[in-house]
Amino acid sequence: MNINAKLVNSIDCHSMDNTSVLGFFGQIKNLIAANTGLTANLSTVWTSFTAAYAAFDDAYAQARRWVQTEDIARYDTERDDALSAFLTALKALLTSPNQTKQLAAKRLLFIRDKYNLNTGDEYMKETTAVAQMIQEMEATQQPLDDLAATGLDDWFADLKAKNEAFLDKMNERTEAQAGQQKGIVRETRLKTETAYKDVVRLINALAIVEVPEGFDYNRPIDLLNAEIEHYRQILARKGVSTGSPSNNNGGTGTGTNSGTGTGTEPGGTEPGGEEPGGEEPGGEEPGGTEPGGEEPGGNTGGGDTPGGNGGNNGGGGNNGGDDPFAG
Repeated sequence: MNINAKLVNSIDCHSMDNTSVLGFFGQIKNLIAANTGLTANLSTVWTSFTAAYAAFDDAYAQARRWVQTEDIARYDTERDDALSAFLTALKALLTSPNQTKQLAAKRLLFIRDKYNLNTGDEYMKETTAVAQMIQEMEATQQPLDDLAATGLDDWFADLKAKNEAFLDKMNERTEAQAGQQKGIVRETRLKTETAYKDVVRLINALAIVEVPEGFDYNRPIDLLNAEIEHYRQILARKGVSTGSPSNNNGGTGTGTNSGTGTGTEPGGTEPGGEEPGGEEPGGEEPGGTEPGGEEPGGNTGGGDTPGGNGGNNGGGGNNGGDDPFAG
């Protein structure tokens, strides 16, 4: 047994709107899936998580499809044109005689390559990928400097504005349809959060008891913690608390008052929000309000579920107390 084992850090998932949390879970799923040894160790807990995630992803996709399709097609075309223009201009700079512009373009295209952008993809799959790319390019100073160096910052701003306009239009759905889907989105999200919590709890337990013997948990745990910290920093820029990064208990910290509040403040009072999709799907930060998945964004709150000190004052930092197996 290794009582000093490296563990998966905690993060208050309830502080995220549906878009952020679906993107977060999608990234976590991909990281774990890339390590077949780890998925084998997780067994049925892993199976339950992937099934719950798929149900949540599908439920939110259904909610997003209830829109005015004629306007949506026009907004999609405008966004696609802006994306194509931006990427074409970047690629052209790869052969620029100006070394600074050439290197800046290479770094920006490296970010682009992470998100498999395709204008032929399903509406929200493409929108989420574009939003993630935009958010990463805004997350640190280097990409911002590169945009300025290439002279494409105006094109980038145009792409961002048109992607957000598309997201706003996608959020227009009939009240009756939204009401029907609200409960399904809320239910599938909560099941996914619970399944994620079980996965983290089991990874931490196995790391401590060192089962199976000889399996190196450090690498996958490092990758998971890096992703957790990535989301934590991005949401912090929006003033959303995701709990303390120092608590290696792997919990999600639901707390007694936590919620997602995609509207004007983090911490809604009712899981699932007013409508599936929340009030501001799309945000401005990577992993922020639109990363991953098809598209999440509601006010899924935590209610009176176990998890410790969640809520608007730091949701979930202390969930699970000192128990390393706590979720």
